[in-house]
Amino acid sequence: MIKINFEDFTRMLERIENTNSQNEMASILSSLFKDISTEEIDKVCYLALGRIAPQYEDIVLGLSEKTAQAAISLASGSSKSEVKEETRDIGDIGEVASKMIKNRENPFKDYFDYTGELSVKNIFDGLRKIASTSGKGSQEIKTKTLASMLIEADDIGRKYIARLAEGTMRLGVGDITILNALSVAFFGSKLRKTELEHAYNISSDIGLVAKVLQTDGIKGVNELKITLNRPIKSMLAQRVSNFEDIKNKIKSRDISAEEKFDGERIQVHKDGENVKLYSRRLTDVTSQFPDLVENIRKYVKVKRVILDGEAMAYDFENDLFGSFQILMRRRRKYDVKEYRKKIPIRYMLFDVLYVDGESFLNRNYPERRDKLETLVEESKYIALANRRVSSDLDAIDEFFQECITKNLEGIVCKSCAKDSYYRAGGRDWTWIKWKKEYISKLSDTLDLAIIGAYAGRGRRSGTYGALLCAAYNYAEDTFETVSKLGTGFSDEQLANMPEELADARIDKIPARAVVTKEMEPDFWFTPKYVVEVLGSEITRSPVHTCNWKEEQKQGLALRFPRFIRWREEKSPEQATTTEEIVQMYKGQ
Repeated sequence: MIKINFEDFTRMLERIENTNSQNEMASILSSLFKDISTEEIDKVCYLALGRIAPQYEDIVLGLSEKTAQAAISLASGSSKSEVKEETRDIGDIGEVASKMIKNRENPFKDYFDYTGELSVKNIFDGLRKIASTSGKGSQEIKTKTLASMLIEADDIGRKYIARLAEGTMRLGVGDITILNALSVAFFGSKLRKTELEHAYNISSDIGLVAKVLQTDGIKGVNELKITLNRPIKSMLAQRVSNFEDIKNKIKSRDISAEEKFDGERIQVHKDGENVKLYSRRLTDVTSQFPDLVENIRKYVKVKRVILDGEAMAYDFENDLFGSFQILMRRRRKYDVKEYRKKIPIRYMLFDVLYVDGESFLNRNYPERRDKLETLVEESKYIALANRRVSSDLDAIDEFFQECITKNLEGIVCKSCAKDSYYRAGGRDWTWIKWKKEYISKLSDTLDLAIIGAYAGRGRRSGTYGALLCAAYNYAEDTFETVSKLGTGFSDEQLANMPEELADARIDKIPARAVVTKEMEPDFWFTPKYVVEVLGSEITRSPVHTCNWKEEQKQGLALRFPRFIRWREEKSPEQATTTEEIVQMYKGQ
């Protein structure tokens, strides 16, 4: 095994950037994984994803554009105004760094020093230093450290260092791409990806999976266990188009219908008095919900536990749940105390995944629910999701109607079978959601990733007239177009859209996107942002690539799409899948 120098690594990144083939991206990465040292394999995984740590660790680099420009100014000897002008003209901080900085003596060597060839580890450690520096004088240290790193690298390296520092890598590599590459590197094909993905779903640390695979093989990977303070990927529910299909899909005699909430999915990790909260995107949101932390300590009567539930805005005076949009005002770094009072929350629990050293993932749903009921002292701040267990669909429909009158989204129907396990990161027929939107002709709203935009005309001149939106094809790890979205936006949303999407904009079709020539937009975006969209029905389309059938030259499209809201809590890979859209189409 060898240490890879940073120059070779960035040449591979450039090759990845210049392809939109998922298979080729995985092939390039796999060739790297075959020979890389144990000390660096995890770091390569993180950097290829534009990170410097697992997503759940509260380590965020993402320097402001102003700080990145200041570092380029120091490294190049150019004025800040010159760097600012170049950034405005080029639009890519990496290209700016590559263009403006030339080889020169490094006056900032004390801030970033290394011996021998510049390695991946050197750059990774430098970026971690920038992220961890705080306190008096920290801004100067961050800026000069980055400037030193930029001087020491070559032109291509500078491009990727600057992008990493600003958090705008834009390679298009996803978690599944990395897992496919690891499987190919160590086993010659993608056949072991499923085992690697399971380990990733219960650890949420792709670097850890890679390192264990390299040191202990697939046996070590399969022995990875769930651990406190490493979030588990959430289990997701399937959908049906007809209410009667619930009984056909769920094979157990009894079905547990639970309240479905329009809030934020939050996984609680409690280790004594230490409490961590993780969002559906695996982000540490502990600091945003100090009241929930206090209530977990007070009302959860077990020392070490992992719980699954949903935080809801709650009007205690009128005993009503608030909407998701209200709750999202709690997602902030500042004025947390003020908004805690303005928007109180109620945490609704529906699952337990771990108790005092024991995993509950392979316990069936009835066992998990029974255990959950022993762990929590219910209060007005924390409660268990109400439910109705029945084999009668009429009784379940009655419960659904009750949920709607309480301003809830609907219900989640759960199997009570012996094999109703918690499938981390999976979307399984043991859970089926039924929402109030399903009563309309189209069975649900869709959550779609934005991959492009069309220039506005007339009243929308100067902004975007419509967005090109895509579903996620899990099997192929690609994004397939399903909608051209131009209605439902307010004038303010339209005016702000170029700025809102600026950090995702790229100059070519994003990696893993599948787009016909007829739907090519004026602007491209790497999949980063997700929107919720409502339409009238799913139809066949000769121009959209969702579930594309080459022999028929047809895919599927959403007819009369309308923007509902941004889905900040969802990653692009958590968008509605091609498989789900096919099921919706068949069920219309």
